[in-house]
Amino acid sequence: MSKKISIGLAISLMAISAAITFIISTSYSMSLYNSLIADVQQRAEMYTKLEQIDTYVRSYYDGTIDEDQLIESLARSYISVLGSNQAVYRNAQETAAFQEQRSGVHLGIGVYTQEVGGFPSVTRVLDSSPAASVGIREGDSIVEINGESTQDMGYVRAYSMLTAEAGTTMTLTIRSGGEDRRLEITSVQINIASVQTRVFDSVGYIRITDFNEKTYQQFMSSYSSLATTDSITSLIIDLRNNSGVIHEPVFNLLNSILPEGSVPYVMTDMSGEITEGKPCEGGSAAGIPIAVLVNSKSSGPAELFSASLRDSLGARIVGTTTAGNAKFLETYSLYDSTAISLPIATLSGVSTGYDSIGIKPDYEVQPSSDSQSEGASSDESDPCIKKAMEILSQQR
Repeated sequence: MSKKISIGLAISLMAISAAITFIISTSYSMSLYNSLIADVQQRAEMYTKLEQIDTYVRSYYDGTIDEDQLIESLARSYISVLGSNQAVYRNAQETAAFQEQRSGVHLGIGVYTQEVGGFPSVTRVLDSSPAASVGIREGDSIVEINGESTQDMGYVRAYSMLTAEAGTTMTLTIRSGGEDRRLEITSVQINIASVQTRVFDSVGYIRITDFNEKTYQQFMSSYSSLATTDSITSLIIDLRNNSGVIHEPVFNLLNSILPEGSVPYVMTDMSGEITEGKPCEGGSAAGIPIAVLVNSKSSGPAELFSASLRDSLGARIVGTTTAGNAKFLETYSLYDSTAISLPIATLSGVSTGYDSIGIKPDYEVQPSSDSQSEGASSDESDPCIKKAMEILSQQR
């Protein structure tokens, strides 16, 4: 972008033009018309200030302007001043990772990363992935790819290499605890398993680690199989550490699992208008006692799932109080492959609300001191699983 063209002025003109066109082309009431006029004036003032700053900087600043960084900083700052923990701006790489996580299909070596100190730092390692098989762990830094410093090549290029098409072999230098080690690894395509199943005697167990576009099919396959097994007399659904942000799989699951005609959720939009979710088609309710395991990292969709199973199926909640994140997020794609997610409504079960307070369990069970991830293991000796089995045995 040339220094002679003011980015602030260009944005200002486009925004004001769009807002005025919107006002003229609609037939809202006069009160709304006036509020929109005021909004246009406020926007004009904001963009005028940015335009003035931009003009002075480009006229008198003795240095270069990184245009990409400028735009990214403005976008990220805009979202940050909203004061919402749920409102998020994602750059192109973050958006790609988010879309991949939603899809339930991973292409690459099996890691999610973020930029720390100029290097890709591992934030998650997928089970049964090439990265897991060679011992890459959360917190490791990838400092070289094929002998080239990832800091020198930049995070964007490094990220694209780590998510190369299946069959691409590369040599990585991994820094862990201040020590470097070199290894060879090949990228693959992985269908991420968000549902794990096992059986404890006559108790079925399903753990949902995340909610993505594959979760519905994976869960219903496991759920239907367990629910129709004569030897299964009760069911444990483990939602501990499930902090996903995608509600659509939960909506679909509730529609199938809850009894016909049940209200799956209640939604309150930002204006305070309350609407109920479409009555469930039902037909898949197991008809057996259910216990749901939660902890402080059970958030958003996991909380709605827990609340609705309690309200409509009488499921017992076991564990510790959940995160209290009841916001429903809508994601909007921007022109340059970036995106924003904004909270547009608050969700609850029919009787169980959890916004900012979380879901208090029916039976509180603290994780054992030597357990990892707040005790979210799938072992029969796990305190929450033991308690759930005790409760379920009394309900048979």
